[in-house]
Amino acid sequence: MILCPAQPFDLSQIMQIERAAFIPSIQEKERVFDSRLQLFPQGFFVLIDSSVETVKKAGHAVTAGYFCSELWQSIPADNDFFALNHKPQKSHFRNGTVLYVSSIALLPDYQGKGYARSFFVSSLAALCGALPQIQTVMLLVNEEWKNALHIYTGEGFTEVRRLTNFFPSLHKKEKNDGIVMTCSADTFRKDGLLKHNENGSVVIKNDK
Repeated sequence: MILCPAQPFDLSQIMQIERAAFIPSIQEKERVFDSRLQLFPQGFFVLIDSSVETVKKAGHAVTAGYFCSELWQSIPADNDFFALNHKPQKSHFRNGTVLYVSSIALLPDYQGKGYARSFFVSSLAALCGALPQIQTVMLLVNEEWKNALHIYTGEGFTEVRRLTNFFPSLHKKEKNDGIVMTCSADTFRKDGLLKHNENGSVVIKNDK
């Protein structure tokens, strides 16, 4: 598995992952991903499975996941900043010190195999290592997504606030809270978090 900078031609695969990973009510639109890619290409990655087995089976390498982010000036008090399909043009600031992980997703076939944590950590290590201005990493997670919460808390993220009834639920009629979590960017500037091939590409392995 290889971590690669996302390109405009990746958008169709990114949307396939978005539709496969999330229920329709929280899927974001292609124009939003396109805006993020144009505004902050350095903060947008795809995870490529180019293994011999996959290429033989599919006839080509497979885009297995994506990670996208924005730079914000601060942790906002206004919940509208976190709204799904918000306009990155209004929230992203080139010199922002808060890295907001706006979305990360994997195809179902790659979930539950340890790739999510490695992809998440490697993406943050690449960004925080390249951009010393980043002081804080922030994300928003559905309280119902226990596996994601396990990864985030395991990497040092802590809850700073809640967005009441923010996410629709898969299991009940009531909505779920969104949990805003933060972590120091220095956590991801440690040596050894990125594993490189001889050609310089970043290798992602599962954690199992």
